[in-house]
Amino acid sequence: MQSLLAGAPGWLGGVLTGVQAAVLGMLVVITPAFAAVAAAPTTNGSAAIDWMGVSTLSVRLWLLAHGVPFFVEDVEFTLVPLGLTMVAAALLAAIARRFATKSWASWAIATGTYTAIVVIVEVLAMRGFPDLVGRTIQTALIAILIAGPAVAVGIWRAHGAEFGWVPRVPVAVRGGLRLGLATVASALSIAAVVAGTFTYLGRDRIAALAQALGIDPLGGIALAFGEALYAPNISVWMLGWLSGPGFSVGEGSVYAPAQVSAEALPAFPIFGALPTVSGGWFVWAPLAIVGVAAIIRLALRGRVSTELAQLPALGTAITVVAITVAFLGAIASGALGPGRLATVGVEVLPVAVTCGILAAVGFGIGQGLLLLADLVRGRASRSPRLAVVPDPETVSTSS
Repeated sequence: MQSLLAGAPGWLGGVLTGVQAAVLGMLVVITPAFAAVAAAPTTNGSAAIDWMGVSTLSVRLWLLAHGVPFFVEDVEFTLVPLGLTMVAAALLAAIARRFATKSWASWAIATGTYTAIVVIVEVLAMRGFPDLVGRTIQTALIAILIAGPAVAVGIWRAHGAEFGWVPRVPVAVRGGLRLGLATVASALSIAAVVAGTFTYLGRDRIAALAQALGIDPLGGIALAFGEALYAPNISVWMLGWLSGPGFSVGEGSVYAPAQVSAEALPAFPIFGALPTVSGGWFVWAPLAIVGVAAIIRLALRGRVSTELAQLPALGTAITVVAITVAFLGAIASGALGPGRLATVGVEVLPVAVTCGILAAVGFGIGQGLLLLADLVRGRASRSPRLAVVPDPETVSTSS
């Protein structure tokens, strides 16, 4: 395919990237939906299936991954399936790697084409709903935020990239970015492991909820696929749980290490993976973030030294942690229905501030350990060494 595009204009690769990524992204949702509906027993066969209705719902789910609210009988759902958002970004990166050229024009055309398709589909799907103009602008911005970095990664993987501007960035800023992003990534990985642990502990509840729905095996696979798209959301929620403030699934509910106050929830199997225990040793869960921050500080001692001139890097890292956690919390939260289910996810500000404070404590511990190590090495290097006195007999014999 790349040989066929060798003589084509550079803009063509960008257009193909945007179009293919959008089409394949919709097919990722439509295909399992069609399979589940086709396998459902009906008296009139496939002729009685509303294929257009299934397609419409699937496309709206794809749009939900781009921040477009999902309406069911005027009930608004805004909880973005981050798993599907990640799939869209992965498709863009993979296709850009094969079709886009190493130019700003190709990147801009690919990003613009994808954004244009998302906006066109959103306008067609959301006709008749209020505030179409405002939602369209928001959708365009979110599509750019998804497509821009993804296409850039694809071009970078295929053709390489030049970062000549990096040395002009202050060393403290570069070190702080590495330190902060590495801390968030590590803490989020631990949160995912904790979420997996609670999922394992709640496997009986998940199975009971799935059986209560009375769906066929293929429908169960489709349901599992749909709920797996929200696994990244739960990982972010568990980051809020690790930090202490916790998260909520419905107004008035709290899932935190110190307490669990839950209300009745819809019969979704994924809710069986939520924590059901609190107190005891769980109240020490925030120390995991402190430990992660300390370990990352020690691991990056070569990038961020213990010199006083490097202290601003720690402030930058703390800021990066707070801002990144706030961003993740905002995109992983939303409405899952009417009434009290309009509040699902983490409270962004408390969780972001708490994570920043915990990271600061961890960085301080790591910094203290590094200073202590430097002090010990300095004393060892300044300690007097024993002089070796030659044996007089040996000296006389040699002379």
